[in-house]
Formats: sequence, C-alpha cells, structure tokens
Amino acid sequence: MSADSKIRYARKPITSSCLLVMKGQSVVMEVKNISASGILLEYDESHELTLEHGDFCVLEIILNEEFNLNVEAEVTRIREIGVALQFIKIPEEKQIPLWELLGEHVDRIEK
Repeated sequence: MSADSKIRYARKPITSSCLLVMKGQSVVMEVKNISASGILLEYDESHELTLEHGDFCVLEIILNEEFNLNVEAEVTRIREIGVALQFIKIPEEKQIPLWELLGEHVDRIEK
C-alpha cells in the first residue's frame, strides 16, 4: 500500500440510495456519506448478499433527479449494518459533478 492510498478524504454526509451489484446479485442500500475516494453504505432492505473484504462491486448512486453516479468499487470494511467501499474507477464525465457535489469536502483530508 502506497502512502497516497492511506490518505482519508473528508466525508460528506448525504441521504441517498444506492444499488450495489456484485456477482450477478444486487441490493439497495442507503448512502450515509461519500468522499473523493469512497462511500459508506447501510443496508436499506433485508438482503441475502454476502460481501467480503476485497470484493469488486458496481454502484449506481442516485444523488438527485439530474445526476446518478455509476462507479466501480472495492469492499474495504464490512459491518453488520453496512459496508465501506473504495472507488476504483469513476467515469471521466462523472468526476466534475462528483467534485461539485462534495464541495468543500473534495480536497479536505481527515486527520
């Protein structure tokens, strides 16, 4: 792990929904917070999806009527009520809208 990958960008609390797709299965989750490098999700419904650290997922994050964010992500932390994921790939056309959503949080580093 490089020194850059240990940087923890400030998280912005938001209330939104997210469809998490993995291995042909999907589950709707609630977005708790989002940062320039990842997202924290909580289960929004009963589910039978089993996630493991390092699993590859595709996320469709519904932010508002005008903007949905589709990203590839990796599971980095698992809890009974939710999961944290690190973004692997953000489509180029979605990067600027994501930075605008994050506002002042985009460049802020947590200590």
